[in-house]
Amino acid sequence: MTSTEDLLIKAKKFFNDKRYEESIEILKNLFKKNPQSEELKKELINVLFSYGFYLSDEFVMEFEKAIKYFNKILEIDPNNYRAIYNIGIAHFNMGDMNNAMRAYNTAIKIKPDYKHCYYNIGLIYEVKENFKEALKFYKKALEIDPKFIYALQAKKYVKEKLNAQKREIPDS
Repeated sequence: MTSTEDLLIKAKKFFNDKRYEESIEILKNLFKKNPQSEELKKELINVLFSYGFYLSDEFVMEFEKAIKYFNKILEIDPNNYRAIYNIGIAHFNMGDMNNAMRAYNTAIKIKPDYKHCYYNIGLIYEVKENFKEALKFYKKALEIDPKFIYALQAKKYVKEKLNAQKREIPDS
């Protein structure tokens, strides 16, 4: 019979070889037998995140499958705001702005100072060309982290768009 340590080593080897599903299967079975093990929980969540990120990559683009694996994290840790946030990113990348918005707002309820959610909500409004709302959310992200470069750049861009819109509207 193989020991937990041997199986954990095997799972890590599979992970290092990017054989995520095999690693997940071993870790899932180990965690099922040892649900109190924080080490196994952490390892399993780490591999699930890595695989979800891989599936969400711009060259792989298997967003629905990525959502499935991020949801597996939520089965283990229902308040994992990062998993919820990444579900939002996958929905955004599929063009499903409503579910992306829902995910970001859910993550914010768990972690109200998660700047990335506010930034991504701003992106949704920007895509919808609602620049005033986008600006509000970029500013909210910057309240949390004044040096958040993505929000700084997005805020500048959206302000330029709003100024251009003002110039297009003739005075009455």
